[in-house]
Amino acid sequence: MASVAVALLLLATPAHAQTNRDGDRVAGQISFSFDGQNYSSGRTASVASMDATIRLLPRLTLDAIATGGSYFGERFGGGGSYFTLKPDPKTYLTAGGSLNSNTSTTSTWSGSFEIGRTLYQSERDPIRRAGLIRALETNLSLTDRGYNFSPAVNVLLVSPAATIYFPGDWTLTLRAGAIRETIGSASTWTPSGGAKLNIPVTRRLSVMPGVAFDSELSNVLQINNVSSREFGGGARYWLTRSTSASAYYFRVLYGANHLASDSYGVNYVVRF
Repeated sequence: MASVAVALLLLATPAHAQTNRDGDRVAGQISFSFDGQNYSSGRTASVASMDATIRLLPRLTLDAIATGGSYFGERFGGGGSYFTLKPDPKTYLTAGGSLNSNTSTTSTWSGSFEIGRTLYQSERDPIRRAGLIRALETNLSLTDRGYNFSPAVNVLLVSPAATIYFPGDWTLTLRAGAIRETIGSASTWTPSGGAKLNIPVTRRLSVMPGVAFDSELSNVLQINNVSSREFGGGARYWLTRSTSASAYYFRVLYGANHLASDSYGVNYVVRF
């Protein structure tokens, strides 16, 4: 989808991990999001989306997404669907894709596959003292995107990641990978990565500082300026046991021509 990358970095909740505030599994959830970008060149982007996640079977989840908005004055709309399968309690596989209306600024189609595995999980023993690391999860995500540009543009994102769970619900997510950008018949690879730290402030409130570099190519300005640095953060507040509201802000600096942008967004999730 043509949503803002940092929203995915900070606020996204995987379909295989639907839980309420207390960590109990839920049957599904609906989220409403708004993402915006203001570029130093004067261009702006605003995207609204609705994401419904439903557990079809104990091990199978469907995620349906509808998106619409405007990139640099050009309106677009689209949608997508993704299926998540859990063959065992520690493994998940997600596959799906999306389509957008043809524009000269955003991706027209996208397909992705992700596999994740819990490599380590400490035993919950009320007598023994818990260790420094409660769990370690890893995943590998592959996303391929096509753009209605001239010459033709194709972008492949390869993104392995690891999430470390610490006592007190602190989590650290590290991403490292690469982006292959193909314009016409010429292809180039660029390394990418990022880090996010989830810090619980209270039982209801958590903050999430994050940094990233070359982590996303969602529109024409980013494709023309691959070298980027992103830094900012977000916050999530649990309104009730099953509803939460989130917000984020990121400053993005592009090295190719000193372009900069402010990326921001809000998200509201209802679990049932």
